Amino acid sequence: MNKWVSLAGGLLGGYGLLKAPLDGSFLNGLNPLVDGVGLIAVLVFSGALIYTGVRDWFQK
Repeated sequence: MNKWVSLAGGLLGGYGLLKAPLDGSFLNGLNPLVDGVGLIAVLVFSGALIYTGVRDWFQK
């Protein structure tokens, strides 16, 4: 169960990075980098959730 919570937290963190309002702040120049990291995090953690779900489904 702990693995599922960690993966869901990573997915939520990636989504948070995608929706971070950086316009008008001193971090405005890092907006493409933050969006890229957020997109990669969402893809990796959602893929890991799908993989572990399918793997656990076939193990039972």
